[in-house]
Amino acid sequence: MKKNNIGCKIKLGDRLETFIDWITFGNGAMIAYTIAVKWLGFKSCGCEERRIWLNKLTCKNYKD
Repeated sequence: MKKNNIGCKIKLGDRLETFIDWITFGNGAMIAYTIAVKWLGFKSCGCEERRIWLNKLTCKNYKD
């Protein structure tokens, strides 16, 4: 099996997502969705896009 992210030890997006899940007891995505989509009227909460963007900042050869 070939690894996509060779040399990427720190993926900031994944670490931030794990930290948010830890702080919110696993409900971070639900809370973000409720606030962004239901209350503010956005199309999505942007969680996945933020995670990918932050991973690309810290790992130049990151592939989703």
